[in-house]
Amino acid sequence: MPYQIMYSSQATKPMTVTDLEVILEDARTGNEARNVTGALVYVDGVFFQIIEGDKDVVHKLMASIARDSRHHSVKVFYETEADVRAFESWSMAYVRTTTQQMSKWAGLPGTSTVEELLANINREPHRAPRILVSILSALAQ
Repeated sequence: MPYQIMYSSQATKPMTVTDLEVILEDARTGNEARNVTGALVYVDGVFFQIIEGDKDVVHKLMASIARDSRHHSVKVFYETEADVRAFESWSMAYVRTTTQQMSKWAGLPGTSTVEELLANINREPHRAPRILVSILSALAQ
């Protein structure tokens, strides 16, 4: 059974397109070697990421991610065993979005800042599967 973790973190500096490309290339290479899949969202200085794979592998990867100096304030807000992988075709998908769109995905359309969105998601982690489905829908477009 695949294991999924969704987390958020704050970038230590604003990410350029080149910065994001480096992160994605590193993630894709490492994830392929570990048989990990997932998706990355970067919006307003905040990373949202979903990683999935073998439970022990995902936990070890999460520990490594937490030590990465490109971000801080890592907060896991959802983890579960899943029947199937959500991102089986992507070693690491990337989704561009806005705070307003992420808020809609979470069912919080009145949320205007990423900080407010994070606070709401942390208070109500049951919103995470809805976000996951919305990310998949965005990738399918």
